[in-house]
Amino acid sequence: MAEIVRQSEVLNQTVLDRGSMQELGQIEVLWMYPKVHRVLGFICKSGWLGSKKTAFNLDQLDTIGSNGVLVNSAPVETDAEKVKKLESLVGSEVWTDRGDQVGRIVDYLFDLETGEIQHYLYVSDGWGGIVGSVYLLPANYILRFGNQRVLVPQESVESFAVYRGGVQEKFSKVKDRLKEERSQVTQQVSQEVKSLADLAREKARRLKEKALSVAEQTYEFVEEIALEETEPYTAPSSDPDPWDDWEVEPPKKPEVKTKPEVKAPQPQRSQSSTSDVWDDDDWT
Repeated sequence: MAEIVRQSEVLNQTVLDRGSMQELGQIEVLWMYPKVHRVLGFICKSGWLGSKKTAFNLDQLDTIGSNGVLVNSAPVETDAEKVKKLESLVGSEVWTDRGDQVGRIVDYLFDLETGEIQHYLYVSDGWGGIVGSVYLLPANYILRFGNQRVLVPQESVESFAVYRGGVQEKFSKVKDRLKEERSQVTQQVSQEVKSLADLAREKARRLKEKALSVAEQTYEFVEEIALEETEPYTAPSSDPDPWDDWEVEPPKKPEVKTKPEVKAPQPQRSQSSTSDVWDDDDWT
């Protein structure tokens, strides 16, 4: 199965010699042959400020990883002037055969094994597409090309497929994603708030039940006290014998001390001669 890679994914990759694992530099540019829409190889830069240039044929590239590429043989030295003269359609304006500019080429997809360029990627200017969107331009649809422009059929522009979303589509997707995330967060927060509300209601219910229980107990206690204080006195049906409750002899009545009786003084008999006149019977 053919391995299709994007040109921009290969740029600036670290180049390592597979045999010695020695670093040879970084990929600066892919050199292509626009007439047949094919990649022939790439240029590697190394040294001070990338001043040293070396060229690799595509068949020297062994594998491409996420951090670098491995090559299976030594490169061929070249110079910066030759690199500048390499042709490339990247950066060219895309025009229709009716004189409409529809975009600009920014990248391309090619077969890593054969070097065949299958699609160019161009950014739409808005004519026949969404501004900022990236479209697939099949290599065989290019009618002509120059140093700055390529020509494509007018009727084919609207049939070009979107490679990836442009600015507006990205904003739309981001907006939808944010809306979805906000909805999820809102739903989660709502569930948490509902759980907290249920917990608060349950706690309030328990406190209310406890308060009612305490109030009922307090009311019963107060009611009992009120009944005890307001209960009427009931006299016994018959007066008991005052001494029936005593197990021993009833107590003696206390003696009441009275003052000694004062007797009137008795008249004394005179020893005078009158004693002969009165005798005792007269005093009775």
